[in-house]
Amino acid sequence: MSKSKKSKQPQFSSQYEVVEKNKIKLTITISPDGFREGLQKAYNKNKHYFDLPGFRKGKAPRRMIEQAYGREIFHEDAINFILPDAYEESLEQHNLDPVYKPEEIEPGEMSEATGAVFYVHVYIRPEVTVGNYNGLTYPTMETEATEADIEEMLKAEQEKNARQISVEDRPSEMGDIVNINFTGYMDGEAFEGGAGEDFPLTLGKNQFIPGFEEQLVGRQVGDDVEVEVTFPEEYGHEELAGKPATFKVEVLDIQTKELPEINDELAQEVSEFESLEEYKADLAKTITERKTSQLDARKREHLVRELIKIAEMEVPEAMYTANVDETWENFTRQIESQGMDVENYLRFSNLTEEIMRASWAEQAKFSVDSELALEAIALKEGMTVSDEEFSKHLNEITGKEGDELAILVKAITPPRRKDIERNILCRKALDLVAESAVAVDEPEPEEQPSEDE
Repeated sequence: MSKSKKSKQPQFSSQYEVVEKNKIKLTITISPDGFREGLQKAYNKNKHYFDLPGFRKGKAPRRMIEQAYGREIFHEDAINFILPDAYEESLEQHNLDPVYKPEEIEPGEMSEATGAVFYVHVYIRPEVTVGNYNGLTYPTMETEATEADIEEMLKAEQEKNARQISVEDRPSEMGDIVNINFTGYMDGEAFEGGAGEDFPLTLGKNQFIPGFEEQLVGRQVGDDVEVEVTFPEEYGHEELAGKPATFKVEVLDIQTKELPEINDELAQEVSEFESLEEYKADLAKTITERKTSQLDARKREHLVRELIKIAEMEVPEAMYTANVDETWENFTRQIESQGMDVENYLRFSNLTEEIMRASWAEQAKFSVDSELALEAIALKEGMTVSDEEFSKHLNEITGKEGDELAILVKAITPPRRKDIERNILCRKALDLVAESAVAVDEPEPEEQPSEDE
């Protein structure tokens, strides 16, 4: 008769308490077996670093290493092995929804005999209530194309089809594109990030430090120019802020834009139409369709802002920080994907990470508050996301279908699925609000009395 296998004991247990509004303290207790398993993994990862007398490198027993270097030598790595999974499972077990990474992880007692205890302080999603969201109003918007709209699109096409031609019979002017090599010097020494080769600089667009572009006006191809500037006091990099610098500039080429005439020939070049009048009629149709689409987008944004006004919520600052962090990560990935270094990009743009983050703060607040308000409506209305709706949403954003889509659906982790379902619910909630919304004319601005009255 075979012996029955012992069931594996749980590696951890957890409980939590609310310590302040939207903030909890999660107590995670790792069992002795779980802690010993973590220590063994930490030992296996690090044993080849230790060279003890009497043992070949990497062959010293864990006990000997702990005696030589201290009992806690493997604790940090053991924690890194066992705590992340225990934390995630604890959140799922108690149906907790953190808004950001833990604010603090406080270790308690640790030993092989008793296990290990950790206290994790983390903010969770707040409770939100929304007032009457039926019959909200939004401003109407004219959707018909105007002559000014059509002229604007024609000028855009004119710009798109402009030719850049090199200028040889005159010096550079504002509006020209000058291709330059340049090196920046401060106190006679070239400074980091202050050089570029074959750089296209449009004079008058204020791409560089104030005063730089003006000193390249009136120059000829082949000129070597010393440009004297002073970095602004509020410049994003302290080592340069407020300091004078000299740029040695070589003018490689001067180009100007040659705009085509707006006539039948341009219409034939950029469209399927033979005449400018036919092309303008088609532009009017396109503009009207675009304005109609914009009306829906503006309507929804306005309604969301109205919802935020009537929502009651206390949002942890950490939730806004998490949103800005995500924006920063997306921004750096985009810059690096274009082959640029983020630090140099910021330097040439007279920006810093702090300035960028501050510029995103308002949008982060709107994004978080709107999600919470819409999520509250979805909860109140008892909205759910079916498997069919989930798959349809993935199909819309990825283009995958059939077996490829089925494989993708199965591969999505529970936390990621939860995020996607939240987006779907927010969209459904906004659809509901938009259905009952009423368009109204915006009131005319009151005329301000003149100083004489």
